[in-house]
Amino acid sequence: MSRHILISFFTFIFLSQFLIPSVRAEEIEGTLSIEKALSIAWQNNPEVLEARKKVEIQQAHYRQTRKLANPEIEFEVNKLRKDFTGENEYDKRALEGEGRVNQPLELWGKKGLKIGIAKDEVVQSELEYKKLWLDVSRQIKEQYAQTLLGQKSIELAEENLNIARRLLDQVQVRFNTGKARNHELARAKLEAAKARNSLLKVENDFRIALGKLNILLGRKMNEAVKLQDSLTPQAIAKTLEEYLAIALSQNAEILSQQQEVIKRDKELKLAKRQKLPDVTVSAFANREDELYNAGAGIAFELPFWHQFQGDVKAAYLEKETAGIHLEALNRMVELQVYEAFQNVTLTFQTVHNLEDSIREANELLRIITIEYDEGEAPFLTYLEGIASYQKTKQEYLEALTDYSHKLADLEQSIGKTQEFSEEKKK
Repeated sequence: MSRHILISFFTFIFLSQFLIPSVRAEEIEGTLSIEKALSIAWQNNPEVLEARKKVEIQQAHYRQTRKLANPEIEFEVNKLRKDFTGENEYDKRALEGEGRVNQPLELWGKKGLKIGIAKDEVVQSELEYKKLWLDVSRQIKEQYAQTLLGQKSIELAEENLNIARRLLDQVQVRFNTGKARNHELARAKLEAAKARNSLLKVENDFRIALGKLNILLGRKMNEAVKLQDSLTPQAIAKTLEEYLAIALSQNAEILSQQQEVIKRDKELKLAKRQKLPDVTVSAFANREDELYNAGAGIAFELPFWHQFQGDVKAAYLEKETAGIHLEALNRMVELQVYEAFQNVTLTFQTVHNLEDSIREANELLRIITIEYDEGEAPFLTYLEGIASYQKTKQEYLEALTDYSHKLADLEQSIGKTQEFSEEKKK
């Protein structure tokens, strides 16, 4: 073995101890699947927790609307002097006073409409919660795929570094035997240096991506885990028409706007009934001149000057506006589903095309390595073959990640996690 080959070998061992294990040296807590990541986010993501509290707030408001208004109790007590010019004494027999209880009541179905409106707001808050969770789920799935891309890019960068080192060893041997020139050796050293720098960069990118994922999960930024591979492409099982039907029936934004139309209709009915007066029922008892008296009464306002015409008009326009927005929202969601479906279909085909290219790239690397060893392939041709191999593998990983992103967009647009065709499951 030549001195240069020994130097290259020991250089490889030295760098392996410091460069390659830099990510692996961190404390790894376990393997994190996408399902486990979503479960952690469900419990810890701040936005999800906040949305959950908002649902509870609306539920509290709903429970409050089911209760009657508090009654009012009034007391008046008088105790007159026996003699204003005499001693400062009171005559207990002269005690007079009155007690009164007033209970406001909402009639004409107003109470029921207000309860119904509060219930609609609970449903809307639950749908907003669902919408937010779908958005957070999409972000987590995309960031998980991006982080997994970084994890796999490290593996690819390590492979590229090994290829660059093998190239350097080959060129060194050929240089020592007079079969390679100085510029070839210099270029091989440059390729090895570039591969080392590339490994450092992808390791750093992976750490940043993992930090972003941890923040989405509601965890500390520097928690280290190994991600479970979920980049295997799976063909979607439904047609565009089926996805459109699912979206129109399950999309949280559409359902929320439908509930808004229902709520606005109740508000219009309530505005029309405001001209019908509410009632306050009262009961009283008093004592005057040593005589006791009791009775009941009823009070209501007369809508002479203010008949709520402006409120009725505003409620009617708000109902119409909600209906117009619902129609526009339906069309917008249909477009989102169509765009997401087309993107998923295109990206899935791209992935499969690149799978064929990966097989061809592997074969190219095998052939070009043999030809260079045998002196049949020029040095630059060998470099081009290696570069083509590396580029194809990187494009394949990026296509897999892009497919995960497009799939997450489709799931969010239809409002549910979609299914896959059985023949593509593995």
